[in-house]
Amino acid sequence: MPKNTMEQKFTEFLLRWRHWLAILSVLLTAILGFGIRDLYLESDYKIYFEEDEPQLVAHEAIQDTYTSTDNLAILLRPKEGDLFNSRVLTAIYELTEHAWQTPFVMRVDSITNFQHTEANGDDLLVEDLVLAPADLSADKIAKVKRIALTEKQLVNRMVSADGKTALVNVNLELPPEVDKTADLETQKAQRAKRDASHPEVVAFGRAAVREFQARYPELEMHIAGVSKITNSFNESAQRDASSLIPLMYLVILLLLIFFFRSIGTVVATLLVIACASIAAVGSAGWIGYPINTVNVMTPTIVLTIAVCDAVHLLSVYLRGLGEELSPLEAMAESLRLNLQPIILTSITTAVGFLTLNFSISPPFVELGNMTAIGVMWAMVLTFTLLPSVVMLLTRKGNMVADKQRWMSRYAHWVVANRHKALVVSILSAVLLISFLPRNQLDDDPIAYFQRGVPFRESIEFSIKYLPGVKDINFTLNCGTSSCVSDPDFLTTLDQFSRFLEAQPYVVHVGSYVDVIKRLNRSMNGDDPAYYAIPERADLAAQYNLMYEMSLPYGLDLNNQLNLDKSATKISVITQKMTNLELIDLAERSHQWLKTNYQASVEPGSSVSLMFAHIGANNIRSMLWGGLFAIIGVTITILIALRSFRYALISMIPNAIPAFMAFGLWGLLVGQVNMAVAAVFSISLGILVDDTVHFISKYRRARQIKGLSPESAIHYAFENVGSALIVTTVVLACGFGVLTTSDFNLNAMSGALTAITILIALIFDFLILPPILMLFDREATTLS
Repeated sequence: MPKNTMEQKFTEFLLRWRHWLAILSVLLTAILGFGIRDLYLESDYKIYFEEDEPQLVAHEAIQDTYTSTDNLAILLRPKEGDLFNSRVLTAIYELTEHAWQTPFVMRVDSITNFQHTEANGDDLLVEDLVLAPADLSADKIAKVKRIALTEKQLVNRMVSADGKTALVNVNLELPPEVDKTADLETQKAQRAKRDASHPEVVAFGRAAVREFQARYPELEMHIAGVSKITNSFNESAQRDASSLIPLMYLVILLLLIFFFRSIGTVVATLLVIACASIAAVGSAGWIGYPINTVNVMTPTIVLTIAVCDAVHLLSVYLRGLGEELSPLEAMAESLRLNLQPIILTSITTAVGFLTLNFSISPPFVELGNMTAIGVMWAMVLTFTLLPSVVMLLTRKGNMVADKQRWMSRYAHWVVANRHKALVVSILSAVLLISFLPRNQLDDDPIAYFQRGVPFRESIEFSIKYLPGVKDINFTLNCGTSSCVSDPDFLTTLDQFSRFLEAQPYVVHVGSYVDVIKRLNRSMNGDDPAYYAIPERADLAAQYNLMYEMSLPYGLDLNNQLNLDKSATKISVITQKMTNLELIDLAERSHQWLKTNYQASVEPGSSVSLMFAHIGANNIRSMLWGGLFAIIGVTITILIALRSFRYALISMIPNAIPAFMAFGLWGLLVGQVNMAVAAVFSISLGILVDDTVHFISKYRRARQIKGLSPESAIHYAFENVGSALIVTTVVLACGFGVLTTSDFNLNAMSGALTAITILIALIFDFLILPPILMLFDREATTLS
């Protein structure tokens, strides 16, 4: 047949020129690997968003207008009693003063430096709530406690409602973003300065916590904030890069030794997978990708998949040697049997990863493209480098015959019990898929890190004792300079604040209207009846001017007002809530503004809201990616096998195991983040390997050897069954290694992919033989 002639000629070419091809492949790998010199680590939370992502644009607009919300937060709580005693207040006071030394500091807020206002005759007295904590009398401490626990700007923001937990918040002015229009050297310098900023800030915070806990052992302290989460991304990527890859090499080394028991074969395989990983990572440097917490998985995934190509080629080669074939004859036979399935499975695996381009999150796009390059290069190396090296190092076969006998016994069982196997497979699939609806979208950055990671511990501490963990920021623009003093505008602002305070989960609303109402009360002898909006705009503007002139450096009102006082920011802090609940709160609040405020209004924004939206949006985009993966993989198989029947048959064992795995995930875990959402597309390309290799051997038995469907099933299991088990174990272990990551996006996607791969092998072994025999016999009868 022409196809066999083409395969024969290609095999002869690969073997005749194997040494030159090996040298050329190593040289090309070195060229690709040279791109590693341009790699850099990028850990900012913004990497998960496209530059024109609406939520990111809205968030940065607020960042540019008001005091930056980039921060380091230090939480503290006495192990016994509350905050309001001389010693604890002294600790907060000293920590607040110390925090002004934080790198890139702009502003420090706490209960001790809160700018409390009081009437002093006709004057307005503005000063820190706590000035000399060591000298405070019991009456003064009681007064501080009363003010701190009744002041709306403090409760559930700087101090818990029970008075037992406090927050010292450090706002930061970090180095600017990298100017991508600048020359490369300038970009490198800017990137280095910005990348060093978060670790520098966090290092200062950690040192401060160590120092103050040594001086005040009765306090429990934690650090959180934007700098902490960004630095946690950074540290997680570094840990994964330094631990996952060596661990995966160790796992693969042990598995290869166990399965092949041949040092030469193991060495040859390790050389191939190392070159494939180098090419994948080096390609990122050539393209201009950074390394981050997501695409750092690429080497682990590539070397895992590369092993599978090698296993299929080597298993037939070793069996040929065991049958007294020469190394050249054994390799020729292996190449003839494996050329088409390895090429086909490599393409379909690459297609699966390329569908990550449907993701709206750049790190997943980068992961998909880098891995697709690595997978295709692994295929090239399997044909060019592996034959030359293994034929030099391994010239005697040692494949154990009982493996083949075991597969033959299983083939006999599944042929004899085809109907039972089909029914059990279908019922199992229906049962597991029924649990799919139990999966709930939860793309909370807090849950990106496993318990035990310091950032996760600090947030859980906050959830327990100072419940405000998520936020939304709104901005209201009244259009003209100083218009924020207009009573009508302030009335709308007050109504909006009250609306927000009444919403579920909201624990704090920070609004300029609270400042102006407090100033009006203070300027009227601290009479509670005057805790209201001033009746005249000029009066409100005068109060504002007096207040700002009394504020110390760094504690101006730019965290709430823009420079010309034509707009104000309203900050909403909420308890822990789901992404859908947070999005719903933002949408209801935006709708209130559109209904009750005549001017145009912008939707709310924040880092919390950005991640809430990207989770939902990424699910939708990856649904399209999954659909494209199914179509792309099926078309690839159709073109390669030139059989519409086999292409349709392949869809069953390719797609259903992924649905079954998601159903099992819903039963056991139920949490789906944006990484888990990408697993369907990733796994679909990988799952094709089992199906394609099995069908290709089955078709060879039917078309070339003229065997019956039952005998062809025996032939397929005997020739590829053990290799499929080996590759499945390697793949499951490879993705299982990712579960050791303390970064849950990697750990959860690795776990679900490993589960999917294991389910796929069991499902393939049970359902594929009965389906092939059923459809093939019908086709034969019809013909």
